[in-house]
Amino acid sequence: MPSSTPSTNGIMPEVKKAGRKGSRAEANPAEKAPPYDSNITEPSTRAELIKYWINLSLDDRTAQKMLWLSEGGAKVSRMSEEVCPVLDRPERYEHSPQVLCKEGLLGNRGYWEVDCEGWVVIGAACESAGRKAKDGPCGLGENDLSWGVGWAGSCYHVWHNGENIEFQAPLCPTIGIYADQPAGIIKFFLVEDGENGSKETRLIHRFVSSFKEKLFPGFWVGRNSYCWIRKKDQ
Repeated sequence: MPSSTPSTNGIMPEVKKAGRKGSRAEANPAEKAPPYDSNITEPSTRAELIKYWINLSLDDRTAQKMLWLSEGGAKVSRMSEEVCPVLDRPERYEHSPQVLCKEGLLGNRGYWEVDCEGWVVIGAACESAGRKAKDGPCGLGENDLSWGVGWAGSCYHVWHNGENIEFQAPLCPTIGIYADQPAGIIKFFLVEDGENGSKETRLIHRFVSSFKEKLFPGFWVGRNSYCWIRKKDQ
């Protein structure tokens, strides 16, 4: 995660113990998700989760200037210190090297998967979560309006409100995220190879919160790193 003091260098801090914290293609238009039913059993297997798949595209208006978007808005990279020539906007992250997606969740569920390489944090943020230095910590999981998961060198760290929880597992190149906005549920998964070429999910962590506003998928990207939003049939 970015440090609690906004920084333009995008370098993750030294990994600390758990506790309080100072093949791919272009994205397509969103598919129509099933009608919201509060009484369904919470999905856990990949076969259940992909019923709520949402196609996503990165919102260039929110991307911090160190980040470069490509592949039709499906990929965000930070492979150099070159600054992207974009205008300042109210929606744009000022210091934290992050970007949100155009599509958000409000009154529905959604599931998406991301391929990643390098030092990244994958998660989601409420619409009103801070994006400027004056707003305080803006990194995914650094405040009470965002959640994130990232590889910490020897295990995964899951972040929310400046606190992290460790999850012991080998590095996996694909992360799955499930969000039930009305219920305030966010779940992070490893997406691993199963038998006969199938994919299986393994739960990293489940958050239950009380957010009521629109929730947007987001990405924090360190140096020499990228995130690539997957298509449903990959």
